[in-house]
Amino acid sequence: MHPTGPTAQRFPLVPRIRPACLLLNARVGRLTELADTAARQNDAGLASTVLNQAALLASDLDLPADARALCHRHATLHLTRGPLTSAGAIRGLEPLVNLARLHLRAGRHRHGHQLLLDLYRAVTTATETTLDGITVPARLTATDQQRNEARQWLWRVVLADGTRALTAAGRWQDALHHLKEHRGIGRRLLDGRQTAVLAAATTGDHPAALALLHDTEPGAPWEDAVTAALTALCRPGDQHAADHAADLWTDLEPGDGLAVFTTRLALTVLDTMPSGASVARNLVRSIISRTNETGDGYALRDLLAHPGARAALDAEQATALEQALAACALGSRSMPEKVRRQLDTAVDGAAGVLENAPFDPGTPGSDPLERRPSDARPSDPRALPSSTEHALEY
Repeated sequence: MHPTGPTAQRFPLVPRIRPACLLLNARVGRLTELADTAARQNDAGLASTVLNQAALLASDLDLPADARALCHRHATLHLTRGPLTSAGAIRGLEPLVNLARLHLRAGRHRHGHQLLLDLYRAVTTATETTLDGITVPARLTATDQQRNEARQWLWRVVLADGTRALTAAGRWQDALHHLKEHRGIGRRLLDGRQTAVLAAATTGDHPAALALLHDTEPGAPWEDAVTAALTALCRPGDQHAADHAADLWTDLEPGDGLAVFTTRLALTVLDTMPSGASVARNLVRSIISRTNETGDGYALRDLLAHPGARAALDAEQATALEQALAACALGSRSMPEKVRRQLDTAVDGAAGVLENAPFDPGTPGSDPLERRPSDARPSDPRALPSSTEHALEY
């Protein structure tokens, strides 16, 4: 398995809930509704969600300057109003994490990784630091306990996103070292353990990878399915292992907000099979059906980029999926003026909530891309890898 090949790059593969990438007009309409609700309820968390998702939208359209400006505006609205509650601090740190993710999306993996480490160090040591032109104050929170809560959240971000920054560059051994340094490898098949498996598999050490999988603590059905997929990858040519992985994927409940996870896991299983096998043909049909039903642009993009899945599409199917993907405007590098005005209104409304409403100690705004696995145990910090959004995916 090549360290930067498409199969390896799907890992770590964990089911984090993320909103679907729907039609551009639908996404902006949803942000308008959220902004209106935030204004009515004076909800700072919801207002932060609007700003996070607006930055995500701009990045999806390949408008990085717009995304960066939104992150700066969002961060300033929080970090200049300290000291904050732990929830307010997390809201203020989210856009800085998103700036790191923008670097990752642009292929600047080292820069994004370093920004995350510098941010974590600043919060841990309570040291004033300027990152990407944004000042993180030394007194970020009102109490040490609140700062520690924000630090714990950021630690989970550093585990997940710091790891991804390294694996995206094919640096699996460095990612493994990063996780060990931050105590991020557990017994369950979450980010840390998957990275350890891939660190072995990408060097051809299949026995070591299989030993890690064998010693993994049993978990939820999705963990069993990922374990089976990794086992099949580490046993090339083992049809029984590939068939077992396909069976476990088929038995998985799709789950709301998990279209990307479901599609990527299926494509990984497909990579373990000969293209002409009957099980492979059945799997491709199921992948196409499930992905088409979701209408999720992220999942459609992954599906159409996979040679085996793409080859199974007839001309009519391919055209329909390509048109659906185009309507999501991913990578379009432009935004219709009417849509931009609507988005600006939503962003201004959300910003107004943050400017005028006191920060309450409630839950921080949800990370639109990377939330906890739906069945992860809250007591295990490795099961809560990010916020993010997080936030932005790359």
